[in-house]
Order: sequence, then structure tokens, then C-alpha cells
Amino acid sequence: MASSQRTIQYTIPGREDFNKLSDEQKTRVGEAFDLFDSNKDGLLSYEEFRFVLRALGFELPKPQTYDLLIRHGQKPSNWPLDQECPPVYRLFNLPTAQAIAGTLIRQRDPKEELRRAFRLFDIDGKGMITQDDLRRVSKQVGNNIPDADITAMIEEFDASGKGGVDEDEFLRLMMSKK
Repeated sequence: MASSQRTIQYTIPGREDFNKLSDEQKTRVGEAFDLFDSNKDGLLSYEEFRFVLRALGFELPKPQTYDLLIRHGQKPSNWPLDQECPPVYRLFNLPTAQAIAGTLIRQRDPKEELRRAFRLFDIDGKGMITQDDLRRVSKQVGNNIPDADITAMIEEFDASGKGGVDEDEFLRLMMSKK
């Protein structure tokens, strides 16, 4: 007798993209997973998974993360075998979270990521990173760079002498480091 109940099929995402990440990127994914695995059971709830993605720089809309949950979320181990598990109760294990994060990281546009980083420095939107911006960020991350070093950095990379590093100069500088 055929069941009229619709079943949600769990699929394991491919890990090819994750395997191509640098060791540093793999470590960041693992650290984010560990940080947000609040009960340390090796599984993430839907909300914990969203926090992991945000920590890795992804602000996916809820419908997109919900789709990932439907496709890749697993039933909790204590869920009755004969009952369907609604998506909201499904969980992500480390290999699944790594695979999804790997795909998202590999799909990133490097220039767009650098533009986003530029905006983190240029919070008031003036179009350049000034000495004050570097000083503020330096203090925020607990790395108080001496004023003489901040002045030297801006002077070295401010090609047009306007008192700050604009987005194009920032992109050229950061792309040359790759």
C-alpha cells in the first residue's frame, strides 16, 4: 500500500569545493561550527547554522537557508524512524556544514569580498580609508598600531595624495597580495 504522506529526502552535499579550500579557510569553517554548536553535540540547529554562515560572511536570505535545511538537514537521532521529521527540527552535522560552506566560499567573487572589507574600514562612506579609520579598526581588534606606522601606511598606498586610500587603490593593493 502506497503512502500518501510526502517524504522529505535528505541528500548529502558534495565536498569537492570544501576539499579545494585553503587550510586556513577549512580551519575557519571548523572554528565557526565549534563556536555555534552550543550544546557541543556535533550538530547545528537551523538557527545555529545561520549563525555559522553569518560568521563566515554570508547573509543568505531565510528562504535560501531553509532550502538548504530541506535538502541537507538530517533527522535527529532520537526521532522516531516511522515518522517524518519536519524541516525545522532537522540538523546539520560538521561534514554537511563544511560542504555547504565550501561551496559558498568557492562561489564568492573576490573583488566583491574586498569591496565589502573596504566598507568595514570606510564606515562613514567617504570613499577612502583614512588614518582615523585605520586607528579605529586597529583599536577595535586590540592591535594598537603606532600613529607613525599608520601615517606611513596611508602615505605609501595613497597614490594620488588625497589623505587616504580609495577603493581602487585598496583593490589593487589587496589583489596584488594574492
